[in-house]
Amino acid sequence: MLWKRVRGCAAGLFGLAVAFLSGAAPATAQETPTEIRVAVIPTTGPENIWDSSVTDAFARVDAEKIHGLTVKYDMKEAAFGDKAETVMRLLAKSGRYDVIVSAGAHSDQIEKLMGDFPEVLWVSFGSGNHSTGKNHYFYYGRVHQPAYLLGMLAAGMSKTGTIGAIGSFPAQDINDQINAYIAGAKSINPDTKLKVTFIESWYDPPKATEASYAQIAAGADVLYELVGEVYEPCQKKQVWCLSKYKDTSSLAPDVVLSGTVLKWDPAVRELIGAWYDFKTKGTPFAGTTEAKWFSMAEGGSDLSPYHELAKVVPDELKAKIEEAKAKIIAGDLDVPLVSDRLPEAD
Repeated sequence: MLWKRVRGCAAGLFGLAVAFLSGAAPATAQETPTEIRVAVIPTTGPENIWDSSVTDAFARVDAEKIHGLTVKYDMKEAAFGDKAETVMRLLAKSGRYDVIVSAGAHSDQIEKLMGDFPEVLWVSFGSGNHSTGKNHYFYYGRVHQPAYLLGMLAAGMSKTGTIGAIGSFPAQDINDQINAYIAGAKSINPDTKLKVTFIESWYDPPKATEASYAQIAAGADVLYELVGEVYEPCQKKQVWCLSKYKDTSSLAPDVVLSGTVLKWDPAVRELIGAWYDFKTKGTPFAGTTEAKWFSMAEGGSDLSPYHELAKVVPDELKAKIEEAKAKIIAGDLDVPLVSDRLPEAD
């Protein structure tokens, strides 16, 4: 019996020696992660609906407990340029975060850092970025499909035949919304006129308020507010407002008819899956080589409810919008993605 025990120990040691000399690590049980830690670099901060749409998605996906994971996320202070690179390097170097998300234009900084921190999954959300692959994933937030439906609603509710849109910059993911918005409007009333203003800021409520009053004075009686919850002009002048990215009708339930809803959830699920496979199976990251986005059919966007204002929207108009929505989801109605052309204002 003693000889058998000695022989068994010798065999085990020999196996370890062979593994060591061949460069292969002895098999050990991989510890299954229970949480994924995420840092978010915003464009401005949590008061910005674009930035909060990102953290909202992580919160919703956390509730799904994908792979049993708890999603822990922190929104940091906004930073750009060299400062952003320094901040992101410190975050990666700290070892406290598995995923570092940019809600702004930080792909230049990420390109410099991703090679130094290959175990970190880097993410870019939105325009102004570029793809670099490997451990860098790049997604667009496209809401042009629900924006088309908003255009239908705007044209159907307008009494003047003139609708408005107040945007931040003529960026690709702003142009696509406004171009789809007017296309949807003209599907209801081909003679619809469009007023467009870019305030040249990602978040500046006073400028957006001024632009809103100017468009109302020019005859617009339905405004698509793409720069925040600027609803006071609509309330004071008794015209309709439409929201962007989130359902914010509770802030002005008497004038916000509906809005687009941006859902990063499919992208977040994809990112968590890639990170989990990397951690548990050693599967290499396979970052996007071009911007990726998710359609309404894929759960990437939606139209917010009318809430109490459903009673003022004609049933015939609601039916047309629902029919168009069903066709978009089924693939029977193609909403053109026009992002490289400025919207044509009247």
